[in-house]
Amino acid sequence: MEFTETAFRPPQEANSLLLRLTQGCTYNACHFCYTSRGHDFLETSSEHLEGELLAKKPFHPANTNVYMIGANPLALPFARLKLHIESLRKHFPHFRELGMQAMIRDVKGKSREELEQLRTLGLRHLYIGTENGNNDALRLMNKGHTADEAVEQLLRLDQAGIEYTTQYILGMAGRGQGETSARVTAAFFNRVHPRRLTTTGLTIFPGTPLAGMAQSGAFTEASEKEKVEELLVFFEHLTTGTFFDSVHYLNPLTYRFSIAVEKEAVMDDIRDFLATHSEEEIEFMVGRSQMRSL
Repeated sequence: MEFTETAFRPPQEANSLLLRLTQGCTYNACHFCYTSRGHDFLETSSEHLEGELLAKKPFHPANTNVYMIGANPLALPFARLKLHIESLRKHFPHFRELGMQAMIRDVKGKSREELEQLRTLGLRHLYIGTENGNNDALRLMNKGHTADEAVEQLLRLDQAGIEYTTQYILGMAGRGQGETSARVTAAFFNRVHPRRLTTTGLTIFPGTPLAGMAQSGAFTEASEKEKVEELLVFFEHLTTGTFFDSVHYLNPLTYRFSIAVEKEAVMDDIRDFLATHSEEEIEFMVGRSQMRSL
């Protein structure tokens, strides 16, 4: 089986056993998304996965972490996911943890019993495209869920014992809307229990619906200074004690720290950065225009 989509993985999975499970996205309608556009949704065959496992087995410890590559493999029917995880277990009977990407609609599509069984099989961690707690931003980007719907499904994951990393896109609501997004997104994350909270800065990639919106004037991009200011307001209102990890090339600033322990020090660092750099300097340092071609 030949996949044409570039294999993406979260930075946090750099040392994991990477196995291609799907390509493309079953939704593929988020206006900002550039990764799966133009690729049909495909699932690996049992034979292809078996071949991958045999090829990679000598290079990973028996208790490795495993990450299944794909934009939203959790969308696969429960029976297919079970089959693939059982193949993994045959070759790595002591793997530590299995993780994959998922959308809120994928979680909603699984019953409580299915989620609990997946957890028993070894699915312990999901990367969830929550993106924002601002419903106006979610609608603008055609995300396909509301903030309340996201909270409901994340709490279902808590009940099933599946941990999750959540995502926040800075600047998603556009110019002048950063403070509003920061406040409501902090309130959103304060209602749930992510293992890890990550961010990226909104980037307008060529060929996406968002690029057309920007060209027509339907969307005005926030400056890099606004995105940093949004991050500061977000931290000011965030009370959850999770781990924050923004080590991703699309972020205007990168931090990795325990919110419960180091939040005040990070906020002081952001304030100092804003006080000592002009808007033009921040734009140059971030270099968002170069990111659009990556």
